[in-house]
Amino acid sequence: MKLKIILINLILLSNITFGQIKDTVYSISTEIGVGYSRYFTTMDYDDLNKNGFSGLVKVMWNPEHLLSIGLETGYQYLYSIDISNYDTEFGTTEFKASMYAVPVFIVFAMKVAPNVKLTAGTGMHLLYNSGEIFGDKIQSNQISIGAHAGVAYTYPINNSMSIGGELIYSYISKLQDQTVALQFIFAYDFLKF
Repeated sequence: MKLKIILINLILLSNITFGQIKDTVYSISTEIGVGYSRYFTTMDYDDLNKNGFSGLVKVMWNPEHLLSIGLETGYQYLYSIDISNYDTEFGTTEFKASMYAVPVFIVFAMKVAPNVKLTAGTGMHLLYNSGEIFGDKIQSNQISIGAHAGVAYTYPINNSMSIGGELIYSYISKLQDQTVALQFIFAYDFLKF
């Protein structure tokens, strides 16, 4: 009887000690995206160029679970305007202005299907304005709270690299305006443990 109890204890102990042999993979990845951006605003100028370039860099921690977390920054063109004969109460002048944003976000991503994930982020936009009127140059910088949401599809090339695309909607609270960006994405898992 004692021999049976000892054997049962040894079997249970070996299951506890060796039963969790599981190949779990945690990774830290970087994503680089470049593409097209469209700015949606309430400014009413016929010559306002709302189409431009956007780019992003993300560093993500990807645990074995579906939810990943990381940091994102990049560049997002918002608008530019160039009017040669701009009439004001002080006379006619050449008017130029442009704005771009640099997001600094904390980002969450969740896999919802193979190769498909939803992303959401919040943080701040660093807004950079420049302009020229009556020969005087004007520059200003602002900080705005912002958020974005998106959906991404990536196709694996090998165990560490994948390519795909992402559609991102962004909101800039200080301007109360939005952007939509469509980007090509390259993702690389540079650290697995």
